[in-house]
Amino acid sequence: MVFKLEGVYYLDRNEAVQYLMKAYALKWCMTKWENGRVKVSYENQSNKRGYYHVNAFKIKKSSKIHLSKVELDTAMQVS
Repeated sequence: MVFKLEGVYYLDRNEAVQYLMKAYALKWCMTKWENGRVKVSYENQSNKRGYYHVNAFKIKKSSKIHLSKVELDTAMQVS
């Protein structure tokens, strides 16, 4: 379930993958834990592969970790 706190959307890992696949027309996208952060790996339509790390957030009303939509978008635009 998407949470909005102080104007920022937080998505769980599954929602983050679905969002990135649609928003950036990716062939594939996956997440995994790595060194206390979440590694997001992907391949775009031009066959360019990439990855980046984002912070994980714990929200009181959920038992899952969440990723900031702002941080995901920023990392995709830089890579």
